[in-house]
Amino acid sequence: MSFGCRRFVVVPVVVAFVLFVGLAALAEPYRDGKFGARLVGRIRERRLERAQLRAQRLQTIASNEAFAADYAIDFRDEMVADSTTTAGDEEEGYSMNVTTTVGVGEGEEVRRPPPLPPALLAALKPSPRRTMFEGKITFRFYHGGNLTKQTTLIEEDRLLNGTGCAADERFALIVHGWRENCYEVPWVLALRDNLHQHRGGCVACMDYSAFSSGGYGGLVGAFRDIRDVLMHFLQQLRYEGVQFGRTFVFGFSFGAQLALDVGSRIGGQELEAIDTCDMAGPGFDSDRAFKLMDFRNAAKNVQCVHTSIDKGTKFPNKCHQNWRMGQCGLRQAAAGPPPLGSHGLCPVFYNLAFKYQFLAQPKPLECVSFGEVATYPRNYRMGYMETRKSEVRGELFAQTSNVFPYTVYTNPYNIFDYGF
Repeated sequence: MSFGCRRFVVVPVVVAFVLFVGLAALAEPYRDGKFGARLVGRIRERRLERAQLRAQRLQTIASNEAFAADYAIDFRDEMVADSTTTAGDEEEGYSMNVTTTVGVGEGEEVRRPPPLPPALLAALKPSPRRTMFEGKITFRFYHGGNLTKQTTLIEEDRLLNGTGCAADERFALIVHGWRENCYEVPWVLALRDNLHQHRGGCVACMDYSAFSSGGYGGLVGAFRDIRDVLMHFLQQLRYEGVQFGRTFVFGFSFGAQLALDVGSRIGGQELEAIDTCDMAGPGFDSDRAFKLMDFRNAAKNVQCVHTSIDKGTKFPNKCHQNWRMGQCGLRQAAAGPPPLGSHGLCPVFYNLAFKYQFLAQPKPLECVSFGEVATYPRNYRMGYMETRKSEVRGELFAQTSNVFPYTVYTNPYNIFDYGF
C-alpha cells in the first residue's frame, strides 16, 4: 500500500520535471535573442519590400508625367491666409540665365546685369514640367502695329531684345481663351489694332494654343502651369525695366482667369489696369478658393464685363466695375451659333466700345443684383475708352441689341451728348 502511494507521487514529479526542462529549452532562444532577431529581421524585410514597391510606383509616375490630353482637376492653389505674402514667397518657379557679359577691350571692367531679386529667384526655381510649358507657350510682340518678335521663355535672350519696344513705354498684354490663338482670331487682331491706335507703346499676346486647342477639362487641369508661365513672363519684363504701373492686361474667358489670378498674386494694385471679358465659370465657380477671391487687388483698376450664364462665371461681383450686358449679363439678343454666342460676343462688344458707346443705365427691374449697384456720372461707358473709372465702383448695366453695333441708347435726356 505504501509502495503504491510512492508510485503515484513519483509520476507527477516526473511530469513536472519534463515540463520544466521543455519550457527551459523553449525559453533559451528568447534569452539568447534568437527569436527576437528573427522577428526584427522579418519586419525589416517587409519594410524594405514596401519601400521598393513605393519607389517603383513613383518611378512609373515620373516617367509618365509628360503632357497628356487630360489632367487632374487640381488647378488652384489654396487661398493664402496672410495677405502680406508675396507672389515670390508662394510660388514654385523657374530658372533663368539672363546674365550676359559685355567685355570691350583690355583692362575694362566686365559689366553684368544686376542680380535677380531674391523674391524673383525664389519664384523661378527649375522644374522640368514648367520648362516644357515654357517651351510651348509663345509670346508675340507688336510695335508700331507690326509683329516684331515671337519668342518663348526658354530662349536665351532678353524678352525685349529685337522687339522695338523700350522698357519705359506703355505695355499691353492680350490673353486669349479656349480654342483660340494670337494670330487668326478676329477679336484678338481687332484688339491689337485698337490698343495700337488708342494706347500706343508695346503690345504683346500670350499664345498658349498648344494647350487650349484640346479638351476644356485638360486645359483647366493645366491652369496652374499656364498661369506660372504668365507670371514668369511679367516678372521677367519687370526685371528688364518694364513698369507694372504702365502695364495693361486684357483677358477673355479662360484668359481672363489667368490674367486676374496673376494680377492677384502680384498684388498691391501694382498693375495699371486689367480688363476682362466673361471670365470662365466652368471649372472655377465650383472651386472654394475662387469663390473667396476678390480681384480688386489685382490692379489699380479691374473692369470685368459679363455676357453669359453658361460659359461665364456666376459670380459677377469681384471687380471694381462689374458690367452686366444685355439681359442682366446672362444672355445677349444678338447671340448666334458659336463662336458668337452670348459668351463669344463679349470681346466683340469690348472692341466696338473703342468707337461706339455702351452706356450705363439704371438696373432693370428683372435683374437681381449680386453686389452693390454703382452710381455713375453722366454718359458713363463700358470699355477701355472710359476715363472716369476711378469714380465708379459696383455693378453696372448696359442694354445690347441684335443689330450691329449692338448698342442701345435708353436715356432721352442725354441724347445730344451721345456720339459715335
